[in-house]
Amino acid sequence: MTIQLEHVGVTTPDGVRLNVEVTGPADAPVTVLLVHGWTCSTRSWHNQVETLPDVLGRDEVRVVSYDHRGHGRSDAAPPGTMRIEQLADDLVTVLDSVVGDGPVVYAGHSMGGMTLMTLADRHPELFGSRIRATALISTSSGQITAGALGLPKRLEPAAAALAPRAMNLVGARRDRRPAGKPLSAQVQRSGLRRLVFGKKPDSAEVELFLEDLAVVPGPSYGGFFEAILHHDKADALKVLDQLPVEVMHGTRDRLLPPRHANRIAAQLPSARLWMYPGAGHMLMQERPRDVTHRLASLARKARVG
Repeated sequence: MTIQLEHVGVTTPDGVRLNVEVTGPADAPVTVLLVHGWTCSTRSWHNQVETLPDVLGRDEVRVVSYDHRGHGRSDAAPPGTMRIEQLADDLVTVLDSVVGDGPVVYAGHSMGGMTLMTLADRHPELFGSRIRATALISTSSGQITAGALGLPKRLEPAAAALAPRAMNLVGARRDRRPAGKPLSAQVQRSGLRRLVFGKKPDSAEVELFLEDLAVVPGPSYGGFFEAILHHDKADALKVLDQLPVEVMHGTRDRLLPPRHANRIAAQLPSARLWMYPGAGHMLMQERPRDVTHRLASLARKARVG
């Protein structure tokens, strides 16, 4: 049976229109909220959107996903708003405008997981009362540049200073590419595939990622990258300590190596840690059944919690 998606436009207090996609009844006993990572979109969750209702029952779950500002079908991010704190504020808007007051399972991939940690830091009262369970997928609680790209420790400060400038330059060049010429025709697909995905990825999933990357505006590309480098919310994890939490990571994640998942698990002893051999950064697309299974398990716990 085909999933019927409802596209909902939600406007943030600063006037940015967010693309929100909903499937399932409004009175479902639990809502699963899927929040994507840097340069991705709601489409990175397509496997979970399609299969969660079948696993849990069509009337038993509502699935909500949305595009961050500056990503997918949402409006561009205005200058000065490319911050994880702003994404946490946008998340509150989605919670209040679309999700409602029922139990919520939050699944955050990469920057989406960082958004959850920032929300926990700013609004701890939402956890336990509304957000009942969480999945932290291919994400980090901080220290992004430590050991990045295998650089010696003495070079980490220089890398942290130069990386945002390099990304901003790349973003500016992307925005100046010839009209009608997609980014995917200019980049080296094999290099991106090795960087972002693990062993033997599905070519259709790789293409989907490249298409999402191609439409991210240059300022968002560089601006949110810099925001990710400054992310440090390890202390906020204590807010999640009383909730069911699944930490999921691929052993071949080159963007955020597995040490980030190990660090979260050490900081959050109540969480369950799942490592997926051979998988890269796009775990929802590389191990879709496993991610769906973990989210379904959390939804059952949240529903009766």
